[in-house]
This record gives sequence, C-alpha cells and structure tokens, in this order.
Amino acid sequence: MDMRAEVYSPLQNTAVWIAAWLYGYEPTDSLLDALKSLGGAHTWDGAPIADMLKEIRRVALTAEEEPVVRLILWGPGQAPGLPAGSEASKALTQAGALVVRGSGASHVLVPQYDDEVVWRWFEEAERLPEPSWLSPGEADQLLSQATDEAARLVKLTGYRTSELTNPRLTVGSLADFYDTPGLPSSVTPRAAKLFARADRVAAIIETVTEHLGDHSLDPQLFALWRHIRTARMAGVADAVHDYWREI
Repeated sequence: MDMRAEVYSPLQNTAVWIAAWLYGYEPTDSLLDALKSLGGAHTWDGAPIADMLKEIRRVALTAEEEPVVRLILWGPGQAPGLPAGSEASKALTQAGALVVRGSGASHVLVPQYDDEVVWRWFEEAERLPEPSWLSPGEADQLLSQATDEAARLVKLTGYRTSELTNPRLTVGSLADFYDTPGLPSSVTPRAAKLFARADRVAAIIETVTEHLGDHSLDPQLFALWRHIRTARMAGVADAVHDYWREI
C-alpha cells in the first residue's frame, strides 16, 4: 500500500488553481506553471493540457448550478462520490478525481500520476452522490482532534535516534514538502488553514510509518486518513464557493 498516496493530494491544489483560473483570479500562464509543479507534464488523452483547459471552460460556462468545481478523494473507510460501477469510478486511482459541473451533466476528470500526469474525461448524466458538505469549521474541528491524536501517538512511540532526536523536526520538513508548490494567493484563509492542518497530520503519519519505521500504530493512524481527505475536500469546496460568490 502506498501510504503517501493516501495522505498527500496534489489534486487538492490542482482543484483550487483551476477554480481560481475559471473565476478570473489567475491567468492561464500561472495555472500552467502550477500544474507543471504539481506532477510535471500533463496530457489529456494524448492532447496538450491546454486543450483540456479549454474544454473545462466551455463546460463550466454552460453550468446551471454553481460553484462548478469539486474535489473527490476516497480510500479505506470512505467511498468515492461517484455512481457505483460507472466508467469514471472504474478509472479512479488513489489520487481521486475532479468534477466540473456542466449543463445537465457532471464531467469527471481522472488523473493518473506517473512520470507525467495523464488525464481521462468521463461524462456522468446521473446526479453524483452528495458529499458530506461539512463546513470549514466542522472539518477543522474533526481534523484538529485527529491532529491531537496523531501527535499523542508519535509521542507514545518514544522513538529517538541521533538522526531524529526529535520526530517533530521530521514532521516539519515533511509539512514543507506537502505545501509545495503552494496555492493561489486568492485562496480563502479558511481553506488555507484546513489544508495546512491536513498537511500537518499527513506529515505526522508519514513520520511514524515511513521515517521511524514503526508500524505498530498503523490501525490507529490509518483511521486518520478519512479526516485528512474530508478536510481537503471541504477546503476546496470553501475556496471554490468563495471564488463564485465574489464574481
């Protein structure tokens, strides 16, 4: 199992950048630079990523409901918000998917992260299952509780070596990794706070399971994954709604 794929989400930042671009807060050049930082080269069924962006804009302009961009993450204990058995759900990887709402349909964009990012596009006429729709405050509270629990579990390991005298130093360096390449400056403070806290918990989990090599707490730590994913989705929803509300 790829632990990092469960706790790290380049798709989170991708969703915010695309929303900021759609609503006029970021130019195309800045979006393309951000996408390159989020996985390298991007292609859409063999076509340049710019073609996919044009199609996203075309679809979004037909939307009868707002906001139009949504992040879908899933994993153990958390089903994907897509119709069961659909082509989009079959194509899902651990990375998740983006949904762009159009007129009478939802367009599901599924990335495959490897040496480059390859996108696939699916159209769903059936209304997608509703997510939890937690408010930023509710998601933050759940993640705050998860943070306290994760930190307590790190302390219980009692892990000390000359390389990692203090496990929290590694947590800090990993948090810096998760934050790269950053978010648009226009992102809401509420969303940025949720993302930062999610990155912090993810870094703690990686410190224990990968850098400290302690898997005795895996069942407890893995239970935190759902809170991380939920916070990332709630943060994207808040940022996108704010972009839409301000236009």
